[in-house]
Amino acid sequence: MDGSSANQNRYHYAVFARRDIADGDVVVRSIPKRACLSARTSSCAPQLRAERLGGGLALNIAIMHERSLGELSAWHGYFAVLPDRGERTLPMFWPERALRALRGTELAAHVAADAVSLREDYDEHVVEGLCVSFPEVFDPGRYRSARGFELYLEAASLAASRAFFIGDVFGEALVPVADAFNHRTDAESVRVFGADAEASAEDSDEEESGDRSSRSSGDASSASLPSIDPYDAPVTGALEIHARGATRAGDELFNTFGRQNDASLLHKYGFCERDNAHCTVGLDVKLVERAIGADAARTAAEAVGLDLDEEGYFEVAPDGGVEDALLALLARARRREGEEDDPTSESPEVRAALADVLRLRLEAYGGDARLDRGAQAERTTDHTDGGVARAAGGRAPAGGGATGAEAAETLRAAEMAVLAAALRAAEGETLTGGGKRRKR
Repeated sequence: MDGSSANQNRYHYAVFARRDIADGDVVVRSIPKRACLSARTSSCAPQLRAERLGGGLALNIAIMHERSLGELSAWHGYFAVLPDRGERTLPMFWPERALRALRGTELAAHVAADAVSLREDYDEHVVEGLCVSFPEVFDPGRYRSARGFELYLEAASLAASRAFFIGDVFGEALVPVADAFNHRTDAESVRVFGADAEASAEDSDEEESGDRSSRSSGDASSASLPSIDPYDAPVTGALEIHARGATRAGDELFNTFGRQNDASLLHKYGFCERDNAHCTVGLDVKLVERAIGADAARTAAEAVGLDLDEEGYFEVAPDGGVEDALLALLARARRREGEEDDPTSESPEVRAALADVLRLRLEAYGGDARLDRGAQAERTTDHTDGGVARAAGGRAPAGGGATGAEAAETLRAAEMAVLAAALRAAEGETLTGGGKRRKR
C-alpha cells in the first residue's frame, strides 16, 4: 500500500484478524528492540551522545537523520510505508485558516506553544549544536535551510503519533508493526509487552508496557539521561503483542493509547473520537481571577492551601462536575466579613461565582457557545488546506476517528457540552464536585 502523504487521507492502516483470536493469544511473537528506531539504535547515536541529548528531542533528531539517509538507513523499508511528509493530520501542520476552527479549545494554546518550543529546540540543538560540532553528519547546508526545519517537524510528528515507550533505558522509539494498530478508547484488543528486559510477557499488568507514548508533539526538550547511560547499554530484548480479549475473524484489532480526551488525541495523534466519554475541560487560573478578581482569588487560594502559580488550571469532569479545589476557592472568596465558615458549594453565591467563570470560558469559543453537542456537530465544514482534508468520500479513517475540520468541530462540541452541563448545574440543577483532576 502506498503510504505517501498524497494518499494519507485516502488510505489508513489497520490490523484485522484473519482467524478467531482468544484472550492471551500471541498476535506478534517478537519485535527485537534493535529493530526499533530510538536515539540508541540510530546511526547518529554517537553524535547524540556527545551532545548529551536525550528524551523526545533525541528521538526527533534520530528520526530526522535516518530519514535523510534514504536507502542507506536501516529503516528505509519502514519509512516507505509511513507518510513521506510526516503525520500531516496533526494540528502542528494545519494552516492558519484551519487553526481558527480550534478557537476556544484547550488545544489552540498548546499548538501555539509547540510552534515556539519546537523552533527553539531545533535552532539550539541542531543548527547551533550538531551542525557546528558534526557538520559531516548533520549537513549545515541542509539543516540551516527552511526545509531543514520542516524535516524536523515531520520527524517530530512521527514521534508524537507513533512512538512507544520500550523501557527505562531506551525510552521511546518507533516500533514497526506495533504502530499499525489503531486506537479505540475502552476497546483494547491487543497490548504490547516487554518494555523492560527483566519483565516477561507473562508478568502482571503493573509490569507490562510498550504503551504508545503519551508525550505531545511539542514535548521536544532534552531530558536527563537515566542512571544507566542508554548509549552504553547493549540493545537486547524484544517486544511481543498479545490479545487482550477474544476477537472474531474479520474484526479489527485495537491497541489503546490510554483514556485521553479529544484535545489530547488530536494534539498527539491527529484524530478525535466522536463519542469520547473522557472529555474534560480546563479552567485556567487567570480565568478564575478575571471572574472574581485577582486579589480575591489569590487571598482565597492562600487561605485554602492552593498555589495558583503551580495549579495552573482547574478541571471540569466529563459529567460537568467541577474540581473540588475550585469550589473550595470560590467558597472562601465568597465568605462574608465576620462569618466563621465558608458558604457551601451549593450556596447561591458560590453557584453564581462558578457560573461567571464558566460563562467566561464559553465565550472563548465565539458565536453561540451554548448550543448542544448535536447542533454543534452539524456545523462541520471542510478545510481542504494541506493535511486537514477529511477522508476521501467522507469515510472515517480506520479506527473510526474524525480528522481535520471534522475533528476540530468534534473537539469544540465535546468541550462545550461539558461546560454547558457544568453551567446548567451552577444555574439551578444539583451542583456536584469533580473530585481531583485526572492525569492528563
